[in-house]
Amino acid sequence: MSSSRSHRGRDLDDAGEVAEFVARFYRQIAQDERFLHYFHTLAHVDWDVHTRDLTAFWTGVLLTERDRDPSGVLEAHRWLHAATAFDADLFDRWLEYFDTTLDEGWRGPIVERARHRAHGYAWAMARRLADIDIGARRPAHA
Repeated sequence: MSSSRSHRGRDLDDAGEVAEFVARFYRQIAQDERFLHYFHTLAHVDWDVHTRDLTAFWTGVLLTERDRDPSGVLEAHRWLHAATAFDADLFDRWLEYFDTTLDEGWRGPIVERARHRAHGYAWAMARRLADIDIGARRPAHA
């Protein structure tokens, strides 16, 4: 899950950095056959639109410090889980890509906020959608 891109040496402290992170992260997700089932077979995702939406989402979460309601994220994925159930491996893979992409490109307090939020969203979705525990990844605030 290694990226060939160089480390930026920055925090995710502006919209351009968040957009670069989202692009790198989803390039990796898009190459994983397990995720392709959800993105192509079930959802027929337009990657340009999806990347734009996710960039706006993460920019809002990280730069405005607005707490996004995890139930909105959960509801956006409910139908996919109903079509093909998510399992612990899927959440672990998503988090591994997320963490690796962060580690290979950025560092700083906003990076750690991103990591904390991602783990929180994954934990909440695993518990509430799939009734599974992804263990130690449970965020302190949940």
